[in-house]
Amino acid sequence: MANNSSLLSEIERSLLDSAPTADVLRKLIVLGGRAGSSELRDWASRELRGYPGDADLPDYRKIPAMIQMDAVVGRGQITGQIIAPEQLPEFVRKEITNEVSFHQGIGEIQALISNGDSTKNVVHFALPGSHLIAAMIDKASGNPYQHVTNIYWSVGTAALEGLVDQVKTRLAELLGELRAATPAAAEVPTAAQAANALNVVVHGKGNRVQVSHAQDGSISSSDVGTGDKPSDKPFWTVSKAVWSAAVGLATIAAAVFAWWGLGHSGG
Repeated sequence: MANNSSLLSEIERSLLDSAPTADVLRKLIVLGGRAGSSELRDWASRELRGYPGDADLPDYRKIPAMIQMDAVVGRGQITGQIIAPEQLPEFVRKEITNEVSFHQGIGEIQALISNGDSTKNVVHFALPGSHLIAAMIDKASGNPYQHVTNIYWSVGTAALEGLVDQVKTRLAELLGELRAATPAAAEVPTAAQAANALNVVVHGKGNRVQVSHAQDGSISSSDVGTGDKPSDKPFWTVSKAVWSAAVGLATIAAAVFAWWGLGHSGG
């Protein structure tokens, strides 16, 4: 008979009772510690603390966005003008696209949703090196009366809510895999079982566990190969983006400084 007071059961109840996603992830870290699974702990920790680089960033954290700008032209004012990546300075076009990569922890993302523009249901994020990019756009226009005051991404709060929902769905799938792999009498899965469950749910690799009931009432399980399948695509298919909240920002800003210095040295 399953141990209904086990940590795995407690995490299941928390998720089904709509507990804060961060709380469920913290309990998953504890479960990973008891199971001896660094993979389980690492994934839950990244979702809580954030992803430091692009290498391991899941596709569900890449969201489509519009690039917009505000400007003063003469005595007129422009707000929310949509521009295409092709209208940006040439060398930043590969780095800045109509897609934003969210490296923040899940709690910060939920705070962004709460603090977004409730009238337009969007959240604004300044482009990396936005002030320098704006200055280059002004210079290229040749209009001495044009001044770009702000250039930013606009992301729908619904898309951010979808990101959070993707994390919750993966938690449910992961708990389902762990429940199927954990023997009824065991408190926690083994490290190997936890690693396999994470690979199936998050990375789309490994073997899914299939539970079958024998005639004598006992439970047996077998692995069903899933093969290597492509990682989950974002909610909407859009162009590939490379923006990084930490590394990318510094890289682009440094490149902008270099370009701007060359422009002034030759002007």
